[in-house]
Amino acid sequence: MPSPSFFTSENKIPIAQKKISVRAENGLEYSLGQKIDFVIPGGIGYMMPSETYLRFDVKIKLPTTASVSGTFTRLALDHETGANVLIRDIRISSGGAQNVVLEEIQNANILTCLKYDYETNDTLKSKRAVTEGCLDQDPKCRGTMGGAKSVGKNTTSNPYYEENKEISLGKGLATGRGTENFETVKALLKIPGGIFGNDKVYPLQLTDGLRIEILLEQPNRVFRQTESVIRDKNIMSNPVFHSVDGVFNSPTPWGTAAAGAANVTTEFFLDRANNQTAVNNCPFTIGEEISFYNPTTGVDVGDKITSDTGTVTGCVIKDITFDGSKNDGAGLTKITLEGTCTYTGGSASIVNGGQWHVYSRAVEAATSYDPTLTIDNVELLVQQVQMPQGYTQKMMSMLKAGGQLRYDFLSYTNYKYSQQSSDRVANIRLPLVESRAKSILAIPTDATVLSTKKAIEATDTYVINNVVNDCGGTQGGTVYAKNRSTRGGLVGITDNATDYQFVYAGKLNPSRKVPLDRVSVNVSGNLALNQQWCIEAEKALYMAGIDCLSFLKYQDNFFIGRALSLSNGVYDARGRDFNLQIEYTGDRPPTQPKLWNCYCAHLRSIVVKGDQISVEV
Repeated sequence: MPSPSFFTSENKIPIAQKKISVRAENGLEYSLGQKIDFVIPGGIGYMMPSETYLRFDVKIKLPTTASVSGTFTRLALDHETGANVLIRDIRISSGGAQNVVLEEIQNANILTCLKYDYETNDTLKSKRAVTEGCLDQDPKCRGTMGGAKSVGKNTTSNPYYEENKEISLGKGLATGRGTENFETVKALLKIPGGIFGNDKVYPLQLTDGLRIEILLEQPNRVFRQTESVIRDKNIMSNPVFHSVDGVFNSPTPWGTAAAGAANVTTEFFLDRANNQTAVNNCPFTIGEEISFYNPTTGVDVGDKITSDTGTVTGCVIKDITFDGSKNDGAGLTKITLEGTCTYTGGSASIVNGGQWHVYSRAVEAATSYDPTLTIDNVELLVQQVQMPQGYTQKMMSMLKAGGQLRYDFLSYTNYKYSQQSSDRVANIRLPLVESRAKSILAIPTDATVLSTKKAIEATDTYVINNVVNDCGGTQGGTVYAKNRSTRGGLVGITDNATDYQFVYAGKLNPSRKVPLDRVSVNVSGNLALNQQWCIEAEKALYMAGIDCLSFLKYQDNFFIGRALSLSNGVYDARGRDFNLQIEYTGDRPPTQPKLWNCYCAHLRSIVVKGDQISVEV
């Protein structure tokens, strides 16, 4: 009896692979809103699309107004998607004179946000943080007061500023060094779309190479503040005021003279709550204006603290240190202020007890706030596959004999629909023309026009929820704090939707309406989800090539999905009247205008016959 072996004889072609760098055609440095062009020459022969990457360096710059002390703050690209948020639209066409459009995806970053929010786990988050400019969870920045777990609170291992360097952000104002302390982030991204997500070797010589056009996103969609400094974003994770003297027993409040409070001070201390046990754990930076908010009572100090120095008017940080002698030897983080600051907030004092949270006014207090970024060293790293000469000769001879080559890949077409905020019932028609459709992913993004300043500070953005553990508000009566979105225009919003149903092929699909009342509820985290929505969403994601690994972002990035087939099946959508009917008929009306980005995932074929190139959808 022959012994078993790990090695078997198979009919496989031995091939070699190597990386080839392709530089951008239209420049060396780019800014937001511009277009990047690549031309992959057909002389490369064959490439492996799934192992081809876009590489570039990106560096954030504070606005020119940041020369004024008080307007410094930590910024980053979108915390979950990193540098992928920069890619808005992408078009891929054949080379040569024909220039046939092979694939075009509008708002590719919206689709990437959906994928990264649902196809995610701790391993994927860590990998994306290494290569794509995303943020990863750091236990040093965890909240201890019940706030939601989020990668956006990371200040210690953030790629956009070094752990020890961000404390000096804002120093050297006379020489203008304040805007140069952001780090250069090296990003290595997968190109969005189906061609470059395919694991089949692509024959470049048959399409005379490829042309790739990448349109960059606008400034109001890409920049984010550290979440633990924003007033209207999980404020329970923000640092907490301790006192002006750091005493363990009977610490001195800051406010009116009543109850022994001091209304004038040059410093104050942060409580150890929310892991404020070291300087590097503090989410604020030197030169940042701050204030105080009580989410339990809704009292906001705002600009009711003034400084006697001539260079700043509000409560601006001069230095951040850790005093180990305070709090009966346990130590507290000390915030030293610019000049002598006077509290003018009326009768309410800022007292110890975990009720008063510190937040940033760097963006809010500015008249306008327009940070920029630069993108340079842009290149495409093409994975060349060196096929045997006999393989190419055989393929070319078959084409000359009247044969044709078909290259199939999974692609996405975006159908857009605009909905007014007053619409209680919307009937969204989808003019699908795909002959091999697999699923529909309908993402209702917030269509509110926001400036970059408003988008960063999240003052007037969509309210995701006001769960007490995250926001400190109340479930009934007046709500004093809310969890607002910082990703407006990129993620889906529920906006008090009650149910939905698709209509196509003359039938209701599914046969009964899918309820959304518990998916869109935003005042409590104790209700069970509508399970039918989860089932429909998971099937649609799977058929669109997205592995659904987590539903944690179901409110942060809502979508409606419908699988048009299962397993390896496809659905012929030609000649069908597709409609998505969604209702907002509950007690709470919708509040935001919406732009629906309805992606139809489908198989697309590149057909090469003789010297002609065509595309079949």
